[in-house]
Amino acid sequence: MTLESVLPFVLFVIGVFSRVFLPWLNERRKNPDLPWSWRYIWPQLVTAVIVLALVPLFFNLQNLDTMKPIPAYLSGWAAADVGREIDKFIEK
Repeated sequence: MTLESVLPFVLFVIGVFSRVFLPWLNERRKNPDLPWSWRYIWPQLVTAVIVLALVPLFFNLQNLDTMKPIPAYLSGWAAADVGREIDKFIEK
């Protein structure tokens, strides 16, 4: 395995964790007593796994291992964001 083939996967994971933790850290900055809850995290992680596993099977998308760094990172962010939006929709 070369760095060029592993880097997109690493950036995808960093994108997912950025989408998960940056909003929480921003809220935590405003309210230092804000507790951590896995309840808001699991939908984002499940959606990211689904994107990695199932979307390439159904759509003719570019493989993640051949993506450039910025699209790989943004794909991770978008996968987690879709999970959060689905969770907010279900909560209503």
